[in-house]
Amino acid sequence: MYYFLASLLVAVIGVVPLLLRSKIGEAVGEAIIGFLAIWGIAWLFCPSTVYPLFGYFGFMTLIMWIISAAVDGFTTRESHNYYDGGTITWTTWFPTIMFVVFIASSVGGSGMFRAAEYASIIGPMEERVWTEDVQPKSPEHMRMGNVENAVYAAQKVMGSAGAIGSQFAISEDHMTLQMINGSLWFVVPLDYAGFSVWTSTSGVPGYIKVSGEDPHRQPELVMLPDNQRMIYTPGAYFGNNLERYLRNTGYLNVGLGDWTFEIDETGKPFWVITAFKPTIMWSGEKVTGVIVVDPTTGATTFFDMGKIPDWIDRAVPASYVWNYLSWQGEYSYGWVNSWWGGKGLTKPENPMLIYGTGDEPEFVTGITSKSSKDDSLVALVYTNSRTGKSVKYVMKGGATETAVLDAVNKNQQVQFKHLHGAAVQLYNVNGIPTAVVPLLNESHAFQEVAMVSINDIQRVAVGTNQTQALRAYEALISEGGQRVALDKERDIQTIEGIVDRKSSETTPNATIYYILLKGVPHLFLIEGGTPELIIANPGDKVRMEFYQSARDVVPVKSFVNLDIRLSTSITQQIVAGAVRTRQNQQETKEDAQTTLERLKKLTPEELQKLGKQIPPKK
Repeated sequence: MYYFLASLLVAVIGVVPLLLRSKIGEAVGEAIIGFLAIWGIAWLFCPSTVYPLFGYFGFMTLIMWIISAAVDGFTTRESHNYYDGGTITWTTWFPTIMFVVFIASSVGGSGMFRAAEYASIIGPMEERVWTEDVQPKSPEHMRMGNVENAVYAAQKVMGSAGAIGSQFAISEDHMTLQMINGSLWFVVPLDYAGFSVWTSTSGVPGYIKVSGEDPHRQPELVMLPDNQRMIYTPGAYFGNNLERYLRNTGYLNVGLGDWTFEIDETGKPFWVITAFKPTIMWSGEKVTGVIVVDPTTGATTFFDMGKIPDWIDRAVPASYVWNYLSWQGEYSYGWVNSWWGGKGLTKPENPMLIYGTGDEPEFVTGITSKSSKDDSLVALVYTNSRTGKSVKYVMKGGATETAVLDAVNKNQQVQFKHLHGAAVQLYNVNGIPTAVVPLLNESHAFQEVAMVSINDIQRVAVGTNQTQALRAYEALISEGGQRVALDKERDIQTIEGIVDRKSSETTPNATIYYILLKGVPHLFLIEGGTPELIIANPGDKVRMEFYQSARDVVPVKSFVNLDIRLSTSITQQIVAGAVRTRQNQQETKEDAQTTLERLKKLTPEELQKLGKQIPPKK
């Protein structure tokens, strides 16, 4: 009904110039044809009136006025029976003024005049220390699945679903990664395979769940009770089409962004649609909330930002995050600087959704320089996809997503097995910013996983699962003298004890040794190579520096066999000392950054109390 009335109004306004010229017949003819065309297009494409000049309907008014001016000019020429290049009447001013208004609104909303607004649309973004906020992630809860693999798994389920598979198709454009009862799942909705299916069935019967943590876990086809089948879907027709249904139930003047399919903790499905409004003329879309639709009953609920239920993981689309960071990187120093001078110009990589600290859904976006000569990271931005709030972490010199994929795909193990990396995700793995990359075969099925430090992408650890890859990775970073911290606080401890058991594991990257001391409930992981370690036997007394953690297997920083005294050359001592110095300097620098960040959070009273405990500088 809304589109009917709006189209009728536009058709009437569109022929006002002809009516003022007393050309009733021409006006009626144009109004009827224009109304049918405007209404038909609106019904098919369901446009919104949220944009300036009512968007689509304002534009169609301009088109109607152009046609009216043309009709007026043509009929005037015919009535005078001469041709002088076309008779221009005052009705031409209607479309001319409207056209100027459209152009002015477009130019007025460009970065030339609104650069500061574009740069700040992402909102306040605090700079923080990465290791202070981003906590180590348990390997079993890392995201291993990706869109390619989820689609592959869902298609296999549909291929074996009999009649359901022939009538319904997976709707991969609306698939959503979400946290459900503490586990990651890709939730893939089914939808009608065509008009004939829509007319001959009582609704969509279910959806598919694909594990986002364990790609080897069998996907689940969830069948809904007959009285809970999904009636309103993007693939339905006429009044059951989801977008048309929303436009006709009060959301005509609301921008509708991402359309995602989410389920609550009980497994009940809902459609979650991002609601937005443009804030800078035709651009600058800002999320105002989400519309939640029950696909069975059609009941709709609007949630403002800040009041969105915890089971809803997606309010801010990835495309909005990318736009915001692009505008900030381009216009932070003004429009002129964006094309002349080029100071501080940056660009974002593709945002990647992960579930990090506290299992919060966050888009992680790498920020790089716009210079073609620089392909390293400048910073990382974490944007909460539920609240839209962003935090920036300086990460100068880190590898970009492209560089990580290139390093992984060129790894000998990966090439030999004809695998390729996909969906690069950044986690805190043992205190180091680490790219975790699922490895897929040519059919997009999950095979293995790679881990690589973004600060040293030449070292790639590969394993058949997260745990194996992690152990290989821990060996690599220990060998390279990089920081290893399993918890928020770095707690290096020294232990002396008697070797109870020793074992080794040979990986493609290195030989990993495991030491068990008598009476100590931990395995100590050490990357092999030193003679003292290789020849160590049960009963030997050893001293180790390690990073305190509650985990069962912890990496070792240094190893000394107290029962074996080997002489070393001066050159060996210098090299070993240089490695220890480099490692200690790096740890000291990172600890200082973390300490400074904590000092910023102290209240004046806490700072005063701390100052009294610090001895005066001599």
